[in-house]
Amino acid sequence: MADILVNDTNRETKNLLMKYLETAGFEVLNIENNFVSVRLADERFSTTNENKESNNPQFIFPSIPRLREVFNYIELNYYQNIGLKEVARAVGYSPAYLTDLVRRITGKTVNTWIIERRIKEASTLLLETTYPIKEIALKLGYQDISYFHRQFRNYYKRTPRTWRETQRCQVA
Repeated sequence: MADILVNDTNRETKNLLMKYLETAGFEVLNIENNFVSVRLADERFSTTNENKESNNPQFIFPSIPRLREVFNYIELNYYQNIGLKEVARAVGYSPAYLTDLVRRITGKTVNTWIIERRIKEASTLLLETTYPIKEIALKLGYQDISYFHRQFRNYYKRTPRTWRETQRCQVA
């Protein structure tokens, strides 16, 4: 917990400060005599857990306490046919609010995070297995294989097959 002294008496400035603190992952506990008491919104996770996440090459999500539940849901379910509505329902927000919140904090949409996580897993499967590309796409929740190809090409600027061959040549 920490206290912040606010010398500006302008109400708009104080409201903006509260908004920025919440966006940064802080929970405002008390406002009294120009002091704002705050703490990290989610202190349930220790730095040990955060280090485990950052050491996991698959964990692509930033460590933002306010969005931890969103990213954890995506991490646990990216291989299913999920989208914004499912994530919003799981974390208790409306789709519109969640879209605005995630975009404002990260600059990306919920769907973009889902796609990036799937593409990251696809690249791992392409390198470490001999699964056919169609099977990889299905394992990652894609029903439309050509849609998977388009998303992969948008991310890596190559088709999955070309990317796999190029990467394997570099490793050998």
